[in-house]
Amino acid sequence: ERIYSRGFYPRWAGGLMSVTSALPFSLAEVLVITAALLAVFWLWSLVRALARGRGQRRRILGDYLLWGGGACSLVLALFLLGGGFNYYRPGFTQRSGLAPIASPVEELAGLCRALAEEATLLRQGLPEDEAGVSLLCQDSRALAGTAAASYRLLMETEPGWAGLFELSTRCRPKEVFFSEAMSYMEIVGVFTPYTDEANVNFHTTDFDIPFAACHELAHISGFMREDEANFLAYAACRASQDTFFRYSGTVTALIHTGNALYAKAPDLYREAMEGLGEGVRRDLAASSAYYQAHHTSFGEFSTKVNDTYLKVNSQPQGVASYGRMVDLLLADYRARRG
Repeated sequence: ERIYSRGFYPRWAGGLMSVTSALPFSLAEVLVITAALLAVFWLWSLVRALARGRGQRRRILGDYLLWGGGACSLVLALFLLGGGFNYYRPGFTQRSGLAPIASPVEELAGLCRALAEEATLLRQGLPEDEAGVSLLCQDSRALAGTAAASYRLLMETEPGWAGLFELSTRCRPKEVFFSEAMSYMEIVGVFTPYTDEANVNFHTTDFDIPFAACHELAHISGFMREDEANFLAYAACRASQDTFFRYSGTVTALIHTGNALYAKAPDLYREAMEGLGEGVRRDLAASSAYYQAHHTSFGEFSTKVNDTYLKVNSQPQGVASYGRMVDLLLADYRARRG
C-alpha cells in the first residue's frame, strides 16, 4: 500500500496518462489489435520455420518458445506495474469507515425502496428519444469532463477521502471505436493497465455510460476490486452536479440491490418497486432488450474469461463481485440514516 499503491503507482500511472489522455482515440484498442496481429504473425512464422528447418525443429521450437515466454513475461510485468498489484491492497472499507455486515432483509428492502424513489425523481425531465427512453446529451469529451468533475466533488463532499481519487480527475474516459463489439462481449467498460486508460462502450444503453465511465475511473485511482469500483462509481455519480450522472448511478445501484432483494424475498422486491416511475421502467426495459439482442455464445465465453481473470486476481467470487457492491451500499445507507 505505502510503497506501490500510494507510492510508485500514482507516478507511473500519472506519467502514462499525461501521454494517453492527450490522444483523441483509445491507444489500448490499437494495442489489442496490434497484439492480435503479432500473435498471428508469430504463429505463422513458427510454422514456416518448422516446415523449412528439418533436422533443427527442436532448436527452432525452443527458440520460438523462449521468445514467446519472454514476451508473456514482459506483458505480465507491465500489467503488474500498471495496476495489477492494486488487486492486493487493503480494501476500501479500511479507509471509508463503511463496515459491511449481515443485514436483515427488511433493511435491503428499505434501500431498494429508497433507490427506486430517488431514480423516479431524477428521471423526471430528462431528455428522451422517440421511444421515450432517456437520452444522454453529451459526447465522449463532455462526458469525460463531467466524470472527472464528479470525482472532484466526491473528494470535497467526503473529506476523509481527499486525495484518493486524484488520478480520476486527470484521466479522460475514452469512447471505444468497436463499442458494439464490446456489447457482444457483454462488456460496458475496460480499464487498461498498459496505457492507464478508461475505455467505455458508448453503444450500450445511455444510462449505463456515465456509471461505466466512473467505474473505470475508480480502477484508474487504484481500486481494482469490482465491488468497490461499483460503489465508488455510484458515489461519484451521486456527488455529480449532472442530473443524468446521478440518475445513472442510482439506477445501476437499484438494479444490483433489486437483484439481491429478489433472490431473498420476491414479495418484498415487488412491493419496493411498486412506486417506480414509468420512465425508469421504460429505460430498464430498453436495456434488457438491448442486451438480449446482443447476447451470444461469444459473450458467455467472454464472461467466463472475465470470471477466471477476477478469481486469479484475488476476487474469489469472480463476476459475482460486481453485485457485492450491495454490501457497501447497505453500509452507506445505514451510515446516512444515522
